[in-house]
Amino acid sequence: MNDQSGPAEHSTTTPKVYHENYFPTPVFYCDLPGSAALNRDLIKAIRAERAKDDKGIERSNVVSLGGWHSRTDLVGEPAFAALTKGIDEITSDISRQLLYDPSLRLGIDIMWAIINPPGSANRSHIHGGSLWSGVYYVQAPKEAGRIVFVDPRTASLMIPARLDPNQEQGPQNWREVSFEPIPGRAVLFPSWLYHRVETNVTGAKGEAADRICVSFNITQKGLGSS
Repeated sequence: MNDQSGPAEHSTTTPKVYHENYFPTPVFYCDLPGSAALNRDLIKAIRAERAKDDKGIERSNVVSLGGWHSRTDLVGEPAFAALTKGIDEITSDISRQLLYDPSLRLGIDIMWAIINPPGSANRSHIHGGSLWSGVYYVQAPKEAGRIVFVDPRTASLMIPARLDPNQEQGPQNWREVSFEPIPGRAVLFPSWLYHRVETNVTGAKGEAADRICVSFNITQKGLGSS
């Protein structure tokens, strides 16, 4: 009798590998219409704030390098009402996209202005006590300093993979993501996402060399609340 029992035959078909992404970190951005006129008004308002309080406060800005940070209650000021309205329209869209509770709205909790002259920057930080944070760029000459977001998955740094040096890496392998400060653009991000602002190294002169922005924190509020 012939014994034909032997090793089982193995399939030569390549297995299908499935790829899904979990725990994404969304960052939203939007260019506000009519920003040229808005920014002219905001520059006047922000410089007036600095004239009233040239010292300002220190948070992520570095006062010794010239970075100025205003008080944090600008959201209630008439000079910032048009910007607040524009940000509210963006956050309303974000709420819909993320399927948030429709009985609540995303609204600005606090708002402040920052002026970074050449040589100044903002240290890496997060924004506690809020759900979303954002920045609106009022004035930004060339090389005034990008906002840089850092990979929040700190555990992934324990044993980083060695990547193919001959391949352009996609977002799944980035450790940092940066946005250029474009006047008229708002960038919104989760408040827990670490970020910093690069040093302003512009070659512009005088007040035109300042990087000027308005930052804000956002929470969920009742539909009728201010």
